[in-house]
Parts: sequence; C-alpha cells; structure tokens
Amino acid sequence: MNCHFVISDVASKCDSGYQYLKAGTLKESCATWLSLEREQISLLPGEEALIKVLIESPEQFTGASARACVLVNSVPEEDTLRGIKVRVRYAINFLYRNPIIPGVMAFHAQRLEFHKNQPFWALRFQNTGDVDRIVRSYAKLIDNTGQVVYSEPSIKAHGFIPNQCRTLQFPTPKIPAGNYQMVVVSETDLGERFGVTKTVQWGEE
Repeated sequence: MNCHFVISDVASKCDSGYQYLKAGTLKESCATWLSLEREQISLLPGEEALIKVLIESPEQFTGASARACVLVNSVPEEDTLRGIKVRVRYAINFLYRNPIIPGVMAFHAQRLEFHKNQPFWALRFQNTGDVDRIVRSYAKLIDNTGQVVYSEPSIKAHGFIPNQCRTLQFPTPKIPAGNYQMVVVSETDLGERFGVTKTVQWGEE
C-alpha cells in the first residue's frame, strides 16, 4: 500500500462532525509547528513503518490552545474480488494546551436521547469553550421519595475539541416507569466539574 501524508487544519461543527481544511486556515491552527520526517511511504502486506513528527511551539504563542492534524491518504488500489478501487483515509489530530493560559472550559448539555429497546440512554454535550477536554459523566436518578434508584458512570469517556458535539452513553436503568430527578455530574481530565439536573419521565410513552 502506498500512502502519503498531508498536514491540515481540523475543526468541528456540531451538526456535521470533523472538517479538514487547508493548513493555516484557522486562527487556532498549529499546522506550521509540524514537520514530517517523510511525506510518503510504501508498505507491503503486514509491513509496518515509523514516521516521526517534529512539533515546535513558538515562544510568542498567546492562545489558550491550538490544533492541527496529519491526514493519511492511501493511493487507491483495486479490490480484485469485487472489482472496485479502495482508498483508506484517516486523520491523526494534534492538540496543544497552553500551560500558561488556561482558556475557557465550557460545556452545554444539548439534549437527552432515549433509545427504546436499547441497552443505553445518552446525553449530548457541546464544547462551547476554547480548549479541548476529555469528559466522563456520572448520572443519578432520584425518585419522588428522594431515594437514589440509579447511579452509573458513562460507558466511556470522550474527547471534545472546541465546538464539537459528542454523546455520552449510560446503561439503561431497570426502574419503574414514572418521573425522576436526573442529576449528571461530569468531570474533565483536569478535574474540572460541571453538572446538569432535569426532571425526566422514564419508561412512559
């Protein structure tokens, strides 16, 4: 397989996901900080290669964060069984947090997602701040007597770049249908916390 590498900017839109833009397009770009050891490789089946990336952050940088990515693009190869050409493309993101300037950490809970007959329910967040964070959430449901009838962490943590929307999933509770007070406390990888509380109707059409 023949692959070539391209340094690019990366952004995220809540409704359409990642966007890969020409290097230097975004104000938050650090594409010029990256240097590739090689821009193209050729691999035989089962073969591996190590490509070094040099990152040099300028002393005069005053932003809270910066980001860029390396796009890995394969040259289309024909699938002899199906008679089609296959091309592999993926991105490796590089996220920088300024250790001097903390930036703005802000998350907005967009909506609850209940999936009938699925083993999970979900809460969708948007990162409205200017720094990336990895977030895990912890959910509780409290009944009308004040008793905690459900307490679970999200199934996995997720990373959020600025403006990105992602969904944190929780195991579906086995509780009677009715109204409950939902309390969700989320924690970032830096120990910052934020919470959401809402009255929810569970298990009723």
